[in-house]
Amino acid sequence: MYKIAFLDRDGVINKSIKKKKYISEVKYFKLTAGLIKSIKYLKSLNYKIVVVSNQSGVARGFFKITDVYRLHKYFRELLTKKNTNIDKIIFCPFHKDGLIKKYKKNSNLRKPKIGMFNIVNKKWKVDKKKSFMIGDQLTDMQFAKKAKIKGFLFKEKNLFTFIKNKNFIK
Repeated sequence: MYKIAFLDRDGVINKSIKKKKYISEVKYFKLTAGLIKSIKYLKSLNYKIVVVSNQSGVARGFFKITDVYRLHKYFRELLTKKNTNIDKIIFCPFHKDGLIKKYKKNSNLRKPKIGMFNIVNKKWKVDKKKSFMIGDQLTDMQFAKKAKIKGFLFKEKNLFTFIKNKNFIK
């Protein structure tokens, strides 16, 4: 069984930008303060780091799925330069009200449903007692509850300080 730290992308991995509802370009992708230190810390405690993110902007036609892949490639390269990495990125490009036919559907991948959790659990048996989700939205907390893992609502500026102050990692 594996300890998994599930992290939401927009609002946890990278800062939310008030003027940009959807972050799809590298120039707007700014890491949250304390992120690199958080990943290194969690890795030192033998956590696998998994990013789980709803990206309905694809279904809504605000950007293309290739933009999401480009952004994630950029993110992984940034982490490599900082001598760290994450284990997996899973995202849901679907939305039931999407404008792009290919992505217009009610998907079990979309949080708060737990399709993304199930993918991870199939790859690595998740230790639910030691795993957790950090997100900035109610849907992230609902995802955690449905997956039967701890959920922590992140609304602060520094992720590392948040993790250390919560002291939820034993």
